[in-house]
Amino acid sequence: MKIFFILLTLLQLSLFAAEKKSSDEIDHVALAALLMKDGHYARAAETLNEADTTKEEFDFVMFYTLKGLIFTKQQLFKVANEQFHKAIEAGQTDASIYLYIAQNNFKLRDYQGTIDALEKAGELSTAKPQLLALKAESYWKLDKQSMALETLALINQKFPEYYPAYKQRFNYFIALELYQSALEDAEVYLAHEKPNAKTYLSFVGALRKSGATLKATKLAETGNLQFPESAEMTVMLAHLYLDQEMIHAAANLFDEASIEDPKYTKEAAEMLRRAREFTLALYKNAQLTDTKEKYKQRIAIYLEFGEYERVVATASALKRSGLLEDENIRYALAYAYYMTSDFEKSERELQALSRPDLFEKATELRKNMEKCQNNIWECEL
Repeated sequence: MKIFFILLTLLQLSLFAAEKKSSDEIDHVALAALLMKDGHYARAAETLNEADTTKEEFDFVMFYTLKGLIFTKQQLFKVANEQFHKAIEAGQTDASIYLYIAQNNFKLRDYQGTIDALEKAGELSTAKPQLLALKAESYWKLDKQSMALETLALINQKFPEYYPAYKQRFNYFIALELYQSALEDAEVYLAHEKPNAKTYLSFVGALRKSGATLKATKLAETGNLQFPESAEMTVMLAHLYLDQEMIHAAANLFDEASIEDPKYTKEAAEMLRRAREFTLALYKNAQLTDTKEKYKQRIAIYLEFGEYERVVATASALKRSGLLEDENIRYALAYAYYMTSDFEKSERELQALSRPDLFEKATELRKNMEKCQNNIWECEL
C-alpha cells in the first residue's frame, strides 16, 4: 500500500526552497528530498546528517519527516517511527504521517500501535479499503475477532467492490470453523476477481485442512473445470475424493493429472492399483523413467493381483538393479517363490533378511513351507 501525501508535499516545498537559495549555498534538506525521490536513500540520510540544525528558523518538521520517510524506505521501521514522532512534536499536523506510523508498527508486529496510529489519522484511515483491511488484520492478531469482522463488514459497506476483503474474511471464518460462511465468501471473491489456480487452491486447501471436506470438494470440482490445464488442481480434487474413499474417481483423476504433468505418473499407477485396474496400472507404470521406482511399483502391482509368476520372472532384473538390497523387495520375491511352490529359492531369499519385522514374517512363511512339505493338504498357498 502506497501513501504519497507527505512525500509529495515535502518534495514540492523542498524544491521551491532549493530554487530560492544562492548557487553557492547547499540546502541539505532539499537535496536529501531529491535524493530520496531518485531512490538514493543512504545518500539522502547522509545528506540530512550534514544539515545545520542550529540555523534560525530551521524546519525541523520537514527534517524529521524526511528522516522518517527515508528510514521507512530502508526498512528501519522502529527508527523511522521515532523520527515521525519527533516531527509531530516539532509541529507536523499532516494526519497522513500516522498512516506511515501505522504501517511501520504493523511490520514491527506492534498491532495495538497500528490501531492507535490509524485512529489518530482520523478520516484518512477509512478513506481506502486497504487501510481498513490493515486495521482488521491488527485486531485479528490481537485475538479481537469480533472487531476484526466488524471492520471487514465496514469495508463491505463502504467499498462493496473491494473483493480482497472477502478473501481476508474467508481465512478468519476458517479459523473460527464457520465453514459455510467461509465458502460463501470464497464464492463471492472467485465470482468477481480473476484468481489464478494457486489462489483457488489456497481456498480449497484451507477448507480441506479444516475438515470441511464436502465444501472443499464442491469448490475443487468448480476449480477443476475452470483450470483444466492445472495438474495441481486435478490432484487436489483426487485427494478430496480419496478422503471420501472414492478410490475409482480418485484414480481416474490421478490418471488425468499424469497426462497434464508426468511427475504424477507414479501416483497414478499406484491409485490405479488401489482401484484394482490391473491393466491400466501396469500401462501407467511402464511410463516411469526411473527404473528402480518402476520395478518396485510393478512388484506391488503383481502381488496385488496374485501374479506371482511375473514377480519370479523379474528376479534377475531385481538383482541387476540392486533392488534386492531393499529387504521389502527381497521378502516380496521370497513370498512369490513360496506361492509358486519353489521353497528352496524362497528359503534362500529369507536367509538374507535381517530386519526384525520381516524376520517374524519369514518365520511364519517357513512354518507354512514346512506344512506344505510334510502334508500337502495343510499347505496354505
